[in-house]
Amino acid sequence: MDDSTNPAESAAKKMASGTLMTIDEVAARLGISPVTVHRLPLESIRIGRLLRFDPKDVRRLIDDCKESVSI
Repeated sequence: MDDSTNPAESAAKKMASGTLMTIDEVAARLGISPVTVHRLPLESIRIGRLLRFDPKDVRRLIDDCKESVSI
C-alpha cells in the first residue's frame, strides 16, 4: 500500500481492507482533528510509541453514534 496518499484516501483503503489505521487516518475518516481522536471512546493498539486503530472499531464507533433525525 502506498503511504504517500493523503490520510483520507489511505483511511478509505484501510477501512475496506481491514489494515490498522494511524491516528491521522482516523481523524481524516471522521472529519475531526487528531487531538479529538484521543478523546473518543475508541480502543487503540500501542506498538512501541505508535498508536494504531482497528477499522472495525472505527466502524463500530460510527454506527454507535448514529441518531435518527425527525423533520
